[in-house]
Order: sequence, then C-alpha cells, then structure tokens
Amino acid sequence: MKKLNDILKKMIFIVMLIFISILIFVSTFENGVLLSILSVVIIYLFVDKVKIKNFVLFLVIFSFITKLIAVIVLKIPLRGDYYLMYHASKSVLKGDLSFTTDPYFGVFGYQLFNVFYQALILKIFKFSFVLKILNCIYSTIITVLIYKISRKISNEKAAKISSLIYTVTLYPIYLNTIFGNQQLSLMLILLGVYFILEKDNNIKYLLLGGLLIALGHLERAEGIIYIMTLAVYFFVTSKKILPFIKKIVPIVLVYFVVTISASTLIIKTNINKIGFKNANPYWKVLCGLSYEHSGKFNYDDETNYIHDKDLEIKEIKNRLTDFKTLPGLFYRKIKVQYLYDDIDQTFQVNNTKQFGGIILNVILNYIRVINILTILFVMYGQIKKRKEKRDKWELFIIINFLLYFVAYLLIEVNARYYYNIQVDMVILSSIGIGYLIKLIDNNKKIAIKL
Repeated sequence: MKKLNDILKKMIFIVMLIFISILIFVSTFENGVLLSILSVVIIYLFVDKVKIKNFVLFLVIFSFITKLIAVIVLKIPLRGDYYLMYHASKSVLKGDLSFTTDPYFGVFGYQLFNVFYQALILKIFKFSFVLKILNCIYSTIITVLIYKISRKISNEKAAKISSLIYTVTLYPIYLNTIFGNQQLSLMLILLGVYFILEKDNNIKYLLLGGLLIALGHLERAEGIIYIMTLAVYFFVTSKKILPFIKKIVPIVLVYFVVTISASTLIIKTNINKIGFKNANPYWKVLCGLSYEHSGKFNYDDETNYIHDKDLEIKEIKNRLTDFKTLPGLFYRKIKVQYLYDDIDQTFQVNNTKQFGGIILNVILNYIRVINILTILFVMYGQIKKRKEKRDKWELFIIINFLLYFVAYLLIEVNARYYYNIQVDMVILSSIGIGYLIKLIDNNKKIAIKL
C-alpha cells in the first residue's frame, strides 16, 4: 500500500510538472522567448556532448542547408532597390543600358556594380535562382569566418556555439532569399580584413586585403567603414608612426586605386556620368535625422527634398540643431537598427498565410529575442573582461562596431542595415559565451565533488 501511495504521488507530481510545462510553453511560445532559449541550450548541449572531428565541414554543410531550405520555402516579394537592380541586370543582358538615365541610378550610381554582377551571373547560369544559391554560399563563408575569428578572441566551444547561433539566426537567413548585395560584399570585406590582420607584416596580404575590401565596397558601399576601422586600429596598436604608415598606406592605396579606376571606367565608356558614386550623399543623412519617421526612409522627405541639395542641407542643419528631438530620435533609431523594432515591416513573405498568424509572430519574436540574447552575451563578456588585455581581433571588432554605431545615429536606418553589425555582435558574443561555459564547468566540478 505504501509503495502504491508513493507511485501515485510521483505520478501526480509528474502530471503536474507536465501540465505546468505545457502552460509555460503555450504562454511563452508566441513571444519567442522559450524557442530562443531552447535553441541556445540545444546548441550548447550539442557542442558539449557531440564530438565532431571536422567542425568546419559540419558548419559549412549545416549553414548552407539551413539557408537553402529558406530560399526554397520562402516566397519573397521583389521590391524597392532590389526590384530596380534585378530588372536593370536583365536589361544589361539585352544590351539595353537606358536604365542608367533613370533618376534612381542617376543619383545612386554605386548600385550599378551589383547590377553588372547579377547580369554576369544570369548570363552564365541563365536562371535567377542561382543568385540566391550564391548568397547562401557567401553567407556560409561568413559563418565560417565568424567561427575562425571567435576562436581567436574566446575558446573553441564558445566559437562553435556563437557560429551555430548565427546559423539559426533567422533574419540573416531570410536575407538570402532576396537578390541582395550584402552577402557578397561582407564576405569579400571580411576575407580582406582576415588576410590583413593575420598577415599584417606581409605586403602581399595587405595589398590583397585592400583589393578585397575595395571589391566588397563596389558591391555595397560599406568598405570605407572597414578602411576607417583599420586606420584607427593600426594607429592605436602601432607604437610609432612609421609602422602605422607601412601598414595602412598599401591598403588605402589599393582601395582607392580600384574604386576610382572602376568609376572612371564607367564614365569613360559613357555608361553614366558619375561612375559608382553617390551623387546625393546628403539624402541618407536627411532621412536619418527625421524624427517623425524614426530615421527611416520616407516619402515625405523624398517628395520635398531629394531633388534640391540646398534644401536638403538647410533641413539637415535644422534637424541637427533641434536638440530637443535628438535624444528621442536616437532612441527610436537604436530600437529600429539594433532591436528589430520594425521587423514586421521588413520581413515580408508572400506565402506567410500557409504558416498562420501565430507562426509568423513566433518567427518575428524569435528574431528579436535571439538578437537580444546575443547582445546580452556581448555585454556580459565585456563586463567580465573589462580589466583584461584585448585581443587584436576583439579590438578591431569593437572599433568597427563603434564606427557603425556613430554613423547610424546620423544616417538612415533599417533592420536590413544591421547585417554587418550583427556579425560584429555575434563574434563579440563568443567572449561572454566563453565565460558562461567556464562558469558552468566550474559548477559541474563542484557538483561532482559534493
């Protein structure tokens, strides 16, 4: 009888535990918290328990498959800049360059490199799906670089965990499904930086790095941020001016020779009159200072200012001197750029109905929460390491993040523009993850002794 009572008590306890677990799961499922935490826990357990001889090969396969599934399953509407660039690339295939006189390309000449790149791929492979597959390949290489760089600033386990977390971070996966230019650009730039920092005493690698950053910049105009980062990094780490000059000059020289030569070629061949340049550099600043629109692109500014530079400059000055609204503006922009505040506006899928409203909410909240967890890992790591010496990669990534942060306080923001910054955050998160792993391991040892 006593045994039966004990069994009944245990069964009641188990049933109650299951019931409570179900309630917690249901109540937290839609807000993405439980799913995000489960993802991190599963990744930790996988890395801790499963021994893989060739992790890089596993990471390549796993990363590529997750992205390929998204590309196949998600039906993404082609809109905005990507719509214009894709159809322009199809015009190039027909020998029609009349699109270069359109107002969009007449102002934003830097988008032409991606147009010609897409036209080349379409000419070789004949169908557009290859562009998405290539994006998956570029993103996979970025993921591998995240792992390799994270190893240098943390430990092996933390590097594996951070790279796997990035692999299941949904918004970068989603961006592979559009004809974007971020993947190729960042891959080239990261490879360039990797060669430079790993071989900074070898002139060949400095030149190669400068070339790759230049090509990445032509694909998407963000290479200049990395050139500035390298300049600050070498200035801080060089004890004398001569070593600084020897390292930065070859990189900057190749970068400007390549980008200026490419623009000159476009002008000389009468494709356009501005090359790969931005004919209206004030536009993104104007949008970025719009309090009413939280620093995002908006049609009000486009209608009133984009065709008049003098009016743009005047309005920029007005907005910069409106000190009452600036703190609120910066707060809104940080939410949009770093916390995916408007993710529901940028995550657009034609076939979302087949997933259902609840599932879509889970996906959007998962994107937000996994990003917040990454930020928390970064903060924890920086707090724990505040008195320790910084690794060269850590220093570079921090400088790069800070330059991006300052830039986006002033210019237009969008959840999509977080792409490069998010890679910085994921790499830095490996430090916090590394400290947490040590904490868990120490607690395991204490538990074993007890």
